[in-house]
Amino acid sequence: MSTDSELQAKHNAAVECFKDAEWAEETALKKRNEKQALAQETQKGTKEYYFAWAEVWNAEVVLLEKIEQRCGAAFTRNSCYADCMKYRRGSDSKEAQIAQHRAELARTMEFIDTHYPLYWIKWDKLDNIALFVYYHLKAEGYVKIADDLERAQDMFCKLIYRESNGKTLSRAWHAAVEALDEWEQNDNRAAWDKAKQVYDSALAKWNHFKPKGEQYAEELQVKICQYVNLSSPVYAIVSQWESSALNDALDQKSQMIADLNDQLDEKDQQIAALKNELHQKSQENKEKDRENRYLRGRISELERKVKEFNVLERDILGEE
Repeated sequence: MSTDSELQAKHNAAVECFKDAEWAEETALKKRNEKQALAQETQKGTKEYYFAWAEVWNAEVVLLEKIEQRCGAAFTRNSCYADCMKYRRGSDSKEAQIAQHRAELARTMEFIDTHYPLYWIKWDKLDNIALFVYYHLKAEGYVKIADDLERAQDMFCKLIYRESNGKTLSRAWHAAVEALDEWEQNDNRAAWDKAKQVYDSALAKWNHFKPKGEQYAEELQVKICQYVNLSSPVYAIVSQWESSALNDALDQKSQMIADLNDQLDEKDQQIAALKNELHQKSQENKEKDRENRYLRGRISELERKVKEFNVLERDILGEE
């Protein structure tokens, strides 16, 4: 089992990683805004206009990647803090429960923490990649192909808007965070319990829709891949994004495996401690059994002597 100092060190490191992720996001946002300002100064319909807006959507994808990394860093930070509270106050303590709930909410932050209404960073990135490819194809003269891709991108967005409950989930998530703050600051758990039920229901509905949304995303992905080979610069950038996304996914899964291994190690240590306690109790019970047998023997011996004294007393009285 990890010591308090080890858990605190993990939390401190996670806090620093979160700060770095925030800084990277701010930097990416600044670059996106700069490119957007430049694009707005170009004449609409010109080649420069389309190239400039392609750069904007390129920057949008980078920004979303930084937001995604910040969400992951927030989950790690909150999880480490929850581990600290469990160690110091116990798993059933108010502090540990609130910290654990914050970690669980941070895990689903990627579904709602985005500046576009697709409500999942993964789908937002795909949407922006499609727009990047569209503007690049327009700039290079592939007008009909670009328009076909735009129709596919627009249909993807409409399907997500129409069929998902992303907006409801977003409201429920933010309400749950506010209720958790209320519990922590004013010891009002009733608001949290109510908000948690609404959030759990919205999340369950969202998770039910996700496979269908992924199918829509795959259809748009196929359309993007169909046209991306027409432009070498576009192909190079999109390939880089796909490689980056794969590495991020592998990193996330590696972190999840590491977290699970840590939890398994902790459970193994808890089991070992319980077995040791059980063994000690068993030894104590054996000792008590020996004491009880000794006491029962002493009692039997005393009872036997009392009987002998009673017999002797009757004999003496009989002689008199």
